[in-house]
Amino acid sequence: MKIAVLYQKNSPPVIKGIKKPMKEGGYSDSGADICYCLQKNNIDVVTPVKHPDMLKDFDWVFPDTKEGIQHAISLGADTIWLNTVLYNNHPIESFSGINIIGQRPSDVSKYDDKYYTNNYLRNLGFPVVKGVLLNKESKYNGDFPCVIKPVRGRGSQGVMRCCSAEELYSALKNLIDSGFYGDEMIVEPFLDGKEITISVLPNGTCLPVVERFNHCNGIAPYNGVVAVSKNSRAILKNNESLNKISEACSKAVISMDLKALVRIDCRENIHGEYEMFDFNLKPNMTGAVRPHRLDQDSLTMIAASAVGWSFYDLLNELIQTKWQL
Repeated sequence: MKIAVLYQKNSPPVIKGIKKPMKEGGYSDSGADICYCLQKNNIDVVTPVKHPDMLKDFDWVFPDTKEGIQHAISLGADTIWLNTVLYNNHPIESFSGINIIGQRPSDVSKYDDKYYTNNYLRNLGFPVVKGVLLNKESKYNGDFPCVIKPVRGRGSQGVMRCCSAEELYSALKNLIDSGFYGDEMIVEPFLDGKEITISVLPNGTCLPVVERFNHCNGIAPYNGVVAVSKNSRAILKNNESLNKISEACSKAVISMDLKALVRIDCRENIHGEYEMFDFNLKPNMTGAVRPHRLDQDSLTMIAASAVGWSFYDLLNELIQTKWQL
């Protein structure tokens, strides 16, 4: 097995007027962490540079273009790690007979729409917060405080807590006018209880629950601004409500027949019960393995550490989920 890791080269297509903002570097940082760790553990990886520099992310990863994928295959890669944003007709779909670590593009195209996915899961009976879609002409009839967020967002970028109609309509206008997210936003009730996140393997296995803290105006800061290692910790012993939401997350993932790890964000409602509010098909996969990035463990890695896994152990678990395109 020879593994090549892809990063996001270009912005994904606009889908029904909705945009997904592109992360600076296109996840090349986590891709480089993955490749560096695998190579240090004697796993055969293919890189675009013969002797990659530990400090240079792009020495380790290939662009997710048709040319980039072909380049990786020409250098001997038989397994492609899709550490990138996927969508229908992604260039990876031009290839066949290779092993894939990551989601199906069609699944991401469908379930990366957070409004669709939350409705889908709630209609199946899972505990999911109920939101509405608003454009600049819409009227909001719900309660305050509320949360406004992108339909195809990434982390907490573009997510805001609003305590009044004035705040909401100002945020709605500014977010849509920015051009980053498209012409509609999700608005949902603000759940003011504890926030947690649960990483789930495609077979339904849940890693330990991770608690988020040190919020800014009720919202966890974007990890591009504050490293999640500064405001997140694993919960080592579940109570009844944590067991219940973990079981729900496991069943939700199994019901969707997904191919790769997901991370589901949840918060407590006024009754002390957890509700899912954000389903992430592309969790951040950074790992604190390169000396200049020792504070860059992802939320999933924080969970993995709680069961004694190293970053390599986590990556090896994900390698076991590979499938053939």
